[in-house]
Amino acid sequence: MASAPHAFLVFLLGGISLLSKPCHAAVEMDGVRYFLASFPSQAKIAYMKEGHPILRDLIVGGHESLGPIAVDTNNARLYVADNAVATIYWYQLVALPDGRLTTDGRKNIAVVTLVANSMKVDGQGNLFVGGQAITAVTPSAPAPPLAIHKFPWFALLTGDTKVYALSGIWNTANSGDPPKVFDPVTMLIDGGRIVWGNGKQGGTHGAVVEAPLGGGGPDAIKVHVDQGEEATGLCLSPEYIFYSTENGIFGIPRYKKEQGCGKPMDTEKKKLNPIALGVNGGSQTGPCRLISSSVVKAKGMVWDGDGTVFALDPESGIYSFPSGNIEEHHLTKILDQAGLFDMDVLQISFSLMKASPSMIYMVMTLAAILLPK
Repeated sequence: MASAPHAFLVFLLGGISLLSKPCHAAVEMDGVRYFLASFPSQAKIAYMKEGHPILRDLIVGGHESLGPIAVDTNNARLYVADNAVATIYWYQLVALPDGRLTTDGRKNIAVVTLVANSMKVDGQGNLFVGGQAITAVTPSAPAPPLAIHKFPWFALLTGDTKVYALSGIWNTANSGDPPKVFDPVTMLIDGGRIVWGNGKQGGTHGAVVEAPLGGGGPDAIKVHVDQGEEATGLCLSPEYIFYSTENGIFGIPRYKKEQGCGKPMDTEKKKLNPIALGVNGGSQTGPCRLISSSVVKAKGMVWDGDGTVFALDPESGIYSFPSGNIEEHHLTKILDQAGLFDMDVLQISFSLMKASPSMIYMVMTLAAILLPK
């Protein structure tokens, strides 16, 4: 029987061959989507392959607590926040030819001394974290502010785990009065801009807020949504921002000019009446449109890049709805499971993997470790 390092080396070299010369199996795997979710009550990270409504274990144990997660699709990395030890870990994800998802077995440290409320990875592999840095302070030195932090991809690849900018990009001190960075429990990145949702007092501080990634003064901040106290989930399509509050799931035009939502929305729960929707959409007015009130406080909302939004309801499972407009829709349940906390998606794309510098870096690093000296 081959030794473990030799067996893994064979698997690794096979993967290199797969990346350089995609075979029939690779073509069938290309475009496969996995939903990953944290499951705090069972102390594990689980996943579901799209089209197969079965939740499978990915990582069991190994953390003091499970907080938000984020997937770097380009580099096949999973980031997991363990706030009990103020650390963010990362795992290398591996999609097997039989459709299962696993890791390479290593638990790596990405960031230390940071308590994370939310996390997101952009298209370049940069990690963004809404949270608070932890430092040893004296009574005369205040703790770092709650902030949105950026960790560049090159620092993550080289293992630099420090928080250098304790005040982050945007924080409770530089985002206006009252501060627009108040409790960023969800976020998304769109080119040079960041959108976050405050999980507390959204009517006062802004439920959904947008600002430049480069920072700036309060005048650079735009409040998209000022209705709803808890904005718990966000996702973005080319035309719309979808978000969830305690009143349901909503949508707004991505490039709307006005601040806020205008008149207070109708939060009364009603049965969907297709006749009342009209010929060209719905009868709703104003920029903030209700999509469904059947699911509230959804988390881990993601757009599939085509025509569907997926949303995790911690009370009941994972749902989907069309993303082509922001009128009322029936939600379709694709997984019946209570107790999930946060969700993100891994999209398998061999064209991305072949072009990824960090994938090449990973292969070279693993080869250096496993090859005989």
